[in-house]
Amino acid sequence: MNNKKSEIETEQSQQKKPVKRRNYKKELEIAVQENKELKEQLLRIAAEFDNYRKRTEREKVNLIEFANGELLTSLLPVLDDFSRSLEMNVEKGDKETLLEGIKLVHKSFLKILSDQGLKPMECKDKKFNPESHDALLQIEMDGKESDTIIEEHVKGYLYKDRVLRHAKVVVAK
Repeated sequence: MNNKKSEIETEQSQQKKPVKRRNYKKELEIAVQENKELKEQLLRIAAEFDNYRKRTEREKVNLIEFANGELLTSLLPVLDDFSRSLEMNVEKGDKETLLEGIKLVHKSFLKILSDQGLKPMECKDKKFNPESHDALLQIEMDGKESDTIIEEHVKGYLYKDRVLRHAKVVVAK
């Protein structure tokens, strides 16, 4: 009787607590669906990033081309001045007028370049600096301190305070 009683109690306790069975098939379907959605999201993000990269590259190219266009537009008056100088001097055959015209065009050209941020380097009688000068020769010279620039063969230029072209110079030994 005792055995029967315990069997009945066990049966009753099993009836009270239903056994939950996991539905692995359903869980797998959910996981597969989530995986699919994440892959689609990843592909969308990758495509958006690729489009962003291409767009920024195009914008960079356009910006450079536009900047070059502005520089060319600012140089057109110099071209006009050259044309006028050549036309006038061909007719007159006057060398001095031609020289004056060239000087005016040169001055105009330097102003435009200066407005764009270009500055010529002043080198003569300055201390040699390998970051902004290229030494062509070293010559012994009385009265000049060593590493002092004696002559400037090719002018150097700075663009917005950075060396655009090194000056080619002769330096005292």
